[in-house]
Amino acid sequence: MNSTQLQAVRRHFIEYANGYIAEAGDMKHMMEMKREHCAFVARNCRELAETSGWSDEEANTAEALGILHDVGRFPQLEEYGTFVDAKSINHGERGWQAIRESGLLDEVDPALRNAILDGVRHHNARIIPESLPPAHLRWVRLIRDADRLDIYRIVLDAIENDQLDEHPEIGLSLAREGDPCPELIEKILQRGAPSYSDLKCFNDFVLLILSWANHMGYPATLRLMRDRNIIDRFAAHLPTEVPAVGNVLSSLRACVMDAGSEQPDA
Repeated sequence: MNSTQLQAVRRHFIEYANGYIAEAGDMKHMMEMKREHCAFVARNCRELAETSGWSDEEANTAEALGILHDVGRFPQLEEYGTFVDAKSINHGERGWQAIRESGLLDEVDPALRNAILDGVRHHNARIIPESLPPAHLRWVRLIRDADRLDIYRIVLDAIENDQLDEHPEIGLSLAREGDPCPELIEKILQRGAPSYSDLKCFNDFVLLILSWANHMGYPATLRLMRDRNIIDRFAAHLPTEVPAVGNVLSSLRACVMDAGSEQPDA
């Protein structure tokens, strides 16, 4: 993607998001939070692409994908009043549909356009579909990593600034108290992919998102997790006196500190 096409994506997103925010009423803060999230994810995408040695045009595409990945969140919140897909719609699917209908990417090379659309469509999938074209995987991996990095930022900000009661949707409105689910912990230790349906309390949610470290697509992502001290900052708010929790954290620290020696095929 060239710089002119990237600028068009930036302009489109600003107009798109601001249109929803102007009509959001009591949900304005949540809409603004999602607009900010897209900006941070776009920065993560570009940083991951650049530090992984991708070309300037590939870094432009990465940034555009980050900007667009959550466009489905805005109609989701407007229509259903929630960001919980299980209670509304699959926001990845809605975003994929919205971008296709907008014609925004019509001037982009068709192969690259389809890869971007797949990135939007599958960025929130629990497991990447095996049916995806191999050329699309690099983009799907990238947006999933960049999105997850910013989810860490959002959740940590809410915890460290004591804002979870004010914005319970950040923690899926789960009960703040409670021992982590043994089945969830076992699944993480086995390097499985836990589901949101496994969650019983907020501590479960924190352990689930930390377990993403086992499934990041790029070593650069793990290095950013290490540099941002993600594991230890979350650990400060977990019941580390529970041996199973300590085992999970030790396993994830090892994964992050290793940061991988090889990068997936680009």
